[in-house]
Amino acid sequence: MLAGDLRSLNQVLREPVEYTLELAELTQPLNAWIGARVHIAHTGVKRCVACGRQVNKLFQNGYCFPCVRSLAECDLCIVKPHECHFHLGTCRDESWAQDHCMIPHYVYLAWSSGYKVGLTRKGRELKRWMDQGATEAMVIAEVPTRRIAGELEMEIAKYMADKTDWRKMLREDTVPDRSLKEVLLDVLDKLNPDYHQYLVEEKWMPQTIHYPRTPEFTVNLKSMNLDKSPEVMGTLRGIKGQYLLFDEGVLNIKKYAGYHVEISANVPVEA
Repeated sequence: MLAGDLRSLNQVLREPVEYTLELAELTQPLNAWIGARVHIAHTGVKRCVACGRQVNKLFQNGYCFPCVRSLAECDLCIVKPHECHFHLGTCRDESWAQDHCMIPHYVYLAWSSGYKVGLTRKGRELKRWMDQGATEAMVIAEVPTRRIAGELEMEIAKYMADKTDWRKMLREDTVPDRSLKEVLLDVLDKLNPDYHQYLVEEKWMPQTIHYPRTPEFTVNLKSMNLDKSPEVMGTLRGIKGQYLLFDEGVLNIKKYAGYHVEISANVPVEA
């Protein structure tokens, strides 16, 4: 049995993606668990992923309320980068911003639940795409700061989605009706010329990503909730994005970051 505070699902790009369950104290490879009965029990303890204090309620994927109010990584501009206020001198933590926001960022196109635009720090694009369950993605621009990346994202989002529908992403019942490069050409036709200086043509090479999943498995989109039902048990059939896919429903691991859990799996022994 494993025990610890949940953090996230970590991924390595393989064929298919190789997943590891990240706990505060340890990690557990997960691909070998597909086909096994898995039991996850929330013990009732919740700890902030930043300061470690035990609390009754967590926010923004694992933070206590004081940390949400004080940490730069919990500020609104993290989810709305175009509203970055570093240049106004009002950033919560300028040193953190220098390391995370005042550095090169990529703007990309991807297919997850449909075509979308997104952004990520340079060098983290593969992790970002796998986190979102993208099956195809491509960097289109490199910009010097997160704020400019957010502005470019908002410009493209005028005519393309910038969010992922998790249900469609997990269901996988729609497929692209054209290539990612065709989508890029449409973007370029509409893009404000002020942003052309950031385009990186050498990056316009689509990356295809496959996720571990039992053949012929049809996902059950019932959302498992550790607050309403602290014990989850089921046969693991696949993993995609931050979701464990069971016969009985799906569990978003990232949503329960900071929850202390006990986990066991009845993994069949190979003959």
